[in-house]
Amino acid sequence: MKILREVKSEDCFDGTFIKDYILDGKVGDGFLKYLSNFGELTVLDGIKKPFYSFDKTYFFTIKGIVGEESMKVIYRRNNMDVTFGFLELLLLNYLPHNGAGVAKVRGAEKAIMDKIRVR
Repeated sequence: MKILREVKSEDCFDGTFIKDYILDGKVGDGFLKYLSNFGELTVLDGIKKPFYSFDKTYFFTIKGIVGEESMKVIYRRNNMDVTFGFLELLLLNYLPHNGAGVAKVRGAEKAIMDKIRVR
């Protein structure tokens, strides 16, 4: 999965930066299961349009509607320079029905977390 384009950005007073992205595929159950390997995932599926929220402490929060080709990413401003690259890596290494993508992302996750801890 990859980002096709950014459709909106918002600079917030609370120190976060919000970006809305259009993806090249729909966010489905397989992708959400993949995300759950890297942070805290909440899915509200008892509503008309199932909503998900994924939080990766110190990195970002991703929110959206299950089945749509878009997502809202809320970055922590002081880490955005390194965590945007992690988001791209996370998306590009999503391999449906194959756990190999998780292993590839783990190494980068550790390296980025080491950079964040130094700050």
